[in-house]
Amino acid sequence: MTFRLATFGLITSLFVGVIYVITKPLIIAAKEEARLEQLYALAEPLLLDGTIQTPVRKELPSNAPTTLERPLLVTPIANSTNQIGSVIPFKSTEGYSGTIQLLIALDQNQRVVGLRAIDHKETPGLGDKIDTRKTDWILSFNGLSYRDLSPDDWAVDKDGGRFDSFTGATITPRAVVNALKDTLRYLDENPELLEASQ
Repeated sequence: MTFRLATFGLITSLFVGVIYVITKPLIIAAKEEARLEQLYALAEPLLLDGTIQTPVRKELPSNAPTTLERPLLVTPIANSTNQIGSVIPFKSTEGYSGTIQLLIALDQNQRVVGLRAIDHKETPGLGDKIDTRKTDWILSFNGLSYRDLSPDDWAVDKDGGRFDSFTGATITPRAVVNALKDTLRYLDENPELLEASQ
C-alpha cells in the first residue's frame, strides 16, 4: 500500500512537472502578448505619427523612487526623425490588496498620453475601479504633466487634492495617485531616463 502511494505521488509529481515545463513558455508568451496589447492601446495617440521601438533598459540611481522597476524598461515611440514619446512601467506597493502594476505613456513633453493598471488584486466593485473595463477614472490623468499641478494637488480629494477617490475605497486611488506623482516628479527631474539612447 505504501509503495503504491509513493509510486502514485511520484507519477503525479512528474506529471505536474512536465505540464509546468510545457506550459511555462506559453504563459510567458501570453503575458507578453497581453503587455503588448496594453502598450498599443495606451500609446495609441502617439502611434498616429510614430511606431513602437525596441525597449531600452536604464539603470536607476539609488535615489530613484520605489515606484520604478530596476532596471527601468523604457519603450520609446519614434517617427522617422525623432522620439515622440515613451512608455514605462511603474508600480504602487500601497494598494489595498497588494502591488498595483501600471503602465504610462508620455509624450516628448512628459505629458500623460495614457495610464493603465495592468495587474492588481484590488477588491471587485471597489478598488478595481482603477481598471478601464470598470470606470474611466484612470483617464482623468490624460493630458497632464507633473508641472501642471502643485504637489498638493497631486492627491485624492479626501487628502485635499484634485483627483476623485472611490466611495468606500480611498486606499486604491490614493495608491495610484501617489505612485504617479512620485514617478512623474522623478522623471521631470531626470528627463534623460526617457531618452532612447543608452
